[in-house]
Amino acid sequence: MLRARTFPGSLRTAHGLRRAGGGGADRGKPARFLPRGRSALAGARGRGRLRAVAVIPSAGQTGQPHPGRGPGIPGAVRFLLIELKNTEPRTQRLEDHPDRLKWNARYLAPKRLAPRGFCPLYDRATALGFPDGPVLELACGLSDQALALAEDGREVLAVDISNVALDRLRTEAAERGIGSRLTCVEADLVSWRPPAGLKFALVICVMYWEEAVFDYAWPVVADGGLIAWQGFTLDHLRYRPAQNPDWCFKADEPASRLPAGEFTVLHEEDVDEGHRVIRRMVARRNRS
Repeated sequence: MLRARTFPGSLRTAHGLRRAGGGGADRGKPARFLPRGRSALAGARGRGRLRAVAVIPSAGQTGQPHPGRGPGIPGAVRFLLIELKNTEPRTQRLEDHPDRLKWNARYLAPKRLAPRGFCPLYDRATALGFPDGPVLELACGLSDQALALAEDGREVLAVDISNVALDRLRTEAAERGIGSRLTCVEADLVSWRPPAGLKFALVICVMYWEEAVFDYAWPVVADGGLIAWQGFTLDHLRYRPAQNPDWCFKADEPASRLPAGEFTVLHEEDVDEGHRVIRRMVARRNRS
């Protein structure tokens, strides 16, 4: 919940304000000032109960010296005090994440989701070939390709928000004797980041799209490695008008988000399956 109020005063008066709460580590600390042109909301967002102050000179007015307090501020000033209540915490508990609840319910349903065999995107990436090295699969679910890659001797890092799916994946890997080569990570992909310094021969993601996730995925592709992505296009909205368009590729995405000169797109196709429209893209990082 946001509450905003304005009041006149001098910079010195505003500097005397304290952060909301007034206790603990915040006791006695001055309010935060934001330069003109920067949103006060930007300074307060995600800071819990922090009060932020924006100094906004009024046009066409001149300030007067404040008796006993030195010269005034040029131009009359009003201060915007933004108080951001902590109704939306910076970090959400993973077990309460709506995506986790949704996918766990699907995997636990009587007619539950099951592995569907190799994805055509994986088949295409395999046909194109990629160098030795570990593999990263994002939004893996019950991934047959993660298991197959581990059986081929690859180290596989499989990330998904559903603990139910990952538990089944771990169990299957253990039964096949490849559990040591498959590392499962329960995470919200938007806030998760790949291990620092690690490069992957293949980064693959099937039927999941967040621009922020793609933007941290392509930098971890090794020289000569592949990034393979599949998701909905905006044409899919013909079949599912209620779907969030942010979950669909726009224009030439995802290829258009790759840095020019660093990748070569090897395969790209749009497929209308009669109930959905998807795009598959495979690109190779050029060797430096």
